[in-house]
Amino acid sequence: MGLLKKLLKKIYRVGAVMFHPAKEEDIRLLRVTLGRRKLPNLPADYAQFLTLTDGMLWNGMQVYGVYSHKRDSLGYTLPSLLEVNMDYLERKRGKNFLVLGNVEEDLIVYNSKEKTYQLVDKIDLQTELSLPRFFDLIYLFSEAIVQAKIRED
Repeated sequence: MGLLKKLLKKIYRVGAVMFHPAKEEDIRLLRVTLGRRKLPNLPADYAQFLTLTDGMLWNGMQVYGVYSHKRDSLGYTLPSLLEVNMDYLERKRGKNFLVLGNVEEDLIVYNSKEKTYQLVDKIDLQTELSLPRFFDLIYLFSEAIVQAKIRED
């Protein structure tokens, strides 16, 4: 089992909200749509995430999927990756990044030019942290909680 899949299982056990996995054909269509809108393509490890869960809410973090997901009981909808990127398109022109989610005051983005996952400030879009893999970014926000859960098990 891959590292990302193992990590997501542990996060799910400690309360993450996850959605049904996206279908390969939906991921393919998203890639085509992103290309037509001149947005960066999905990186392979993020596409793998979408095959495990089509978005995630956990510990103040939102990670977008192919589709938006209504949370009727909370009166909230987790937007789709495409919706969010269309909203940011004008602001981030020339930034070469794809918005994948958010946490607190930062956006989670993939910088296609540098091929890294980054946390960027929501206001000025300045990079605050850069990591090589999507797994690294999810692990960063889950390390303490996941380790505590492992000790309990």
